[in-house]
Amino acid sequence: MTRLMVTAAAALLALAPLASSAAARDAVIEGKSNWLFAGWESLTIARPDAERASVRLISDIGRLLAQKNVKLIVAIVPLKPRYYEGLLPDGLAMSDIVRARYDRELTELRAAGVNTPDLRDALKTLIADKKEVFYRADFHWTTFAAEAAADLVAKTITADGPLPGNAGSGARLGEWMNDRHLGDLAANFLSPERKRAIGPEAYVIRAPAKPATSLLDAEPSPVAVVGNSFVQPYFGFPQRLSNKIDRPVALRWNPGDVGPWATLLQFLQSAEFTTSVRYLVWQFNEAQIQNGPDAVGEWTSQSISSPAEWRAKVTEALKNR
Repeated sequence: MTRLMVTAAAALLALAPLASSAAARDAVIEGKSNWLFAGWESLTIARPDAERASVRLISDIGRLLAQKNVKLIVAIVPLKPRYYEGLLPDGLAMSDIVRARYDRELTELRAAGVNTPDLRDALKTLIADKKEVFYRADFHWTTFAAEAAADLVAKTITADGPLPGNAGSGARLGEWMNDRHLGDLAANFLSPERKRAIGPEAYVIRAPAKPATSLLDAEPSPVAVVGNSFVQPYFGFPQRLSNKIDRPVALRWNPGDVGPWATLLQFLQSAEFTTSVRYLVWQFNEAQIQNGPDAVGEWTSQSISSPAEWRAKVTEALKNR
C-alpha cells in the first residue's frame, strides 16, 4: 500500500502482533492500572555489538542511496516503558544498558553520517500537554505521538529547502474521531477473562479525508516512508508528514515480523521507488536495531538473509532505478 488512505483492512492490521516470534515467548507484561507492555522487548538485555553492525549496514545503504540522489532519514521509535516505567510491575525496570540504548543508537548513527532525528524531542510536547504517547493495552504509539514525530521529520526534510512538485498536493487531515476497541496486546495475547478485565480503550484517530487530487492526477512522491505498523495510515504518520511537507508521500509498511530490512528491499524493488523520490524515511523500533537481516526468530523465514546477501539485493535494486 502506497497511497494515503485508511481502509478497514489497515485498521484490522493495526491489531496484528508486531512480531510472531513473540508468541513463543512471554508476549505480554501486565503492569499496574491495566497497562500492558510487549514481553518480546527485553528491558534488561541489549546487544551493542549487534547494534553497531546494523548501524554500519544502515550507513552503507545511506551512501548507496545518496549515489541515486536520495537522502536517507532514520526514524527510531522509543520503547513504551521509557514513558511509563512507573506502570511496570513491581520489581521490573529498565537496566542501565537498555536505558542508554536510544542515546547510543542516535550517537552511532549520526557519527556514521546517517540523518537521525531524536523522536523523543517531538514526544516531549505530548507529556507537557498531558497526552498519551502510547495506548494503554497496545504496543503502538498514539496518533498524537505519530503526528508529533511526523512534524519533526517534516522539519528535517524541509530544512534542506523546497521540495520538487506542486504545493497543494499534500494529504488533507480528517477530523478527530474515537474508535473504541481492545489494544493489540490484549486482543492477541490474553485469555478471554483477562481481556474482559483489561477492557477496550478509545483510540483518538483522524477520520479519512477526501484526497486533494484524484489518483489519476496524483503528483509523484518526493518522500517515501518505509517501516512497520507504527507508520501505517491508521495512526496517521504518513498523512501528517504529507500534510506538513505539502507533497504526496509514498508508503511501504509491513507487520513487524517481516522486519525493516525485507520491507526496505521490497520498496526498492517496487514500481513506487521512482526517480521522483528524494527522501527515504526508514522507521525502526528502538529494539529492532540490534536485529540484522539474519536475525532468525525475529523475522519471518522469508525475510531472513545474510547481511551480504541483503546488501547485494539492495545494490541490484538501485541499479534498476
